[in-house]
Amino acid sequence: MTDTATAPTMKADPNLHEDGSPERLTIDTIRTLSMDAVQKANSGHPGTPMALAPVGYTLWSKFLRYDPKHADWPNRDRFVLSVGHASMLLYALIHLAKIEEISADGEKSGKEAVSLEDIRQFRQLSSKTPGHPEYRHTTGVETTTGPLGQGCGNSVGMAIAERWLAARYNKDGFTLFDHDVYALCGDGDMMEGVSAEAASMAGHLKLSNLCWIYDS
Repeated sequence: MTDTATAPTMKADPNLHEDGSPERLTIDTIRTLSMDAVQKANSGHPGTPMALAPVGYTLWSKFLRYDPKHADWPNRDRFVLSVGHASMLLYALIHLAKIEEISADGEKSGKEAVSLEDIRQFRQLSSKTPGHPEYRHTTGVETTTGPLGQGCGNSVGMAIAERWLAARYNKDGFTLFDHDVYALCGDGDMMEGVSAEAASMAGHLKLSNLCWIYDS
């Protein structure tokens, strides 16, 4: 999906493994929030969020472009958690990134999109942290995921949309749209036909603004 000539190079950060470093502390916090939320709910998937905590931290802190106070910024990078069962990874990232809430009507409340209390209510009826992420239910969730392969297909659509917007509105010396789309995809996603078809389209269209991260 990502053009190897233009894709950012992700190098190993030694601080990720150094005890006491801010990076390691953040990663361990993501893991702790994930396992505690699942344990309290007595339901959910702790393994994937814990394993992917370094990936999520690195992506959100070093690559993803977003504004916590304006989660609806049109040119923000998109993060799609196609492995929707790992929703606690996304909720922990939204919480730690201090993303601010936007209502379904587009009103900014100034409150946390996902508070610690919301995490305590993980997988509870009517909570802001359901078992699978839901678009427009929780600020910071770019698309509803859960059905295997759905996020893969959605991410390709988002990348195509960015290309169309850029072609329509960007002018020489005046760039409105140049965002990237990152999708975290698992084994189950890749086994679905929709993912193969989406990947084929992405390659055919040479979508260098799209990056799939494979969780094996």
